[in-house]
Amino acid sequence: MAWNRYYIFVKNIRSTELSDILPKLNLGHYKPLREVTLSATNKPTTLFAGFYNGNLMLVHQELVFKFFGPVQSEEEMRFIETFPESEIAVLVLNESVGLFSFALIDRGTKIRMKDGCDGEIYNDVGAPLPEEMEVRSEEIFMEEDLESMKEDGMTEADIQAMIEFEASYRVPDRLTKRYIGGDILSMDTDIVKLIMYSL
Repeated sequence: MAWNRYYIFVKNIRSTELSDILPKLNLGHYKPLREVTLSATNKPTTLFAGFYNGNLMLVHQELVFKFFGPVQSEEEMRFIETFPESEIAVLVLNESVGLFSFALIDRGTKIRMKDGCDGEIYNDVGAPLPEEMEVRSEEIFMEEDLESMKEDGMTEADIQAMIEFEASYRVPDRLTKRYIGGDILSMDTDIVKLIMYSL
């Protein structure tokens, strides 16, 4: 089963009251329903919010994409105004369609933004993060896979583009470890508790 992730993490937060934070982010119209585990946020259709590992975590399938436009959105500005001294990470991985997105804002400045889908990179802004360099140092495709690509008539440029996309696709999960301390696919997601909201 595909696991689709739409995460926003905020480090170094002062308030730990969601009732204080959500209105500042223009999310105050959401009403808390119940506590759920992280696995309940797969393919979300509403807002989930909570704290884990000392970080604020929000899950929302539309809000995350407000951080990847050509100009800064109102939503992104609102996050920066609310958390001016914080690190804000937006991490998206949609396994159903082969989409990835990651953006990192450090104390009000977006230092990295990259996203793409189905083999194509859309945005690539800022210097690679340590996690990206870590992924790139690993084997992305086995030697026999690379040979098979060549036999199928792919050019060296095509192969390099495929390697670049696949490496980038792995970065959101690697960055998630910064905030929840583990890999979503191998950790016990039941230990991460969030509040499920409704309109």
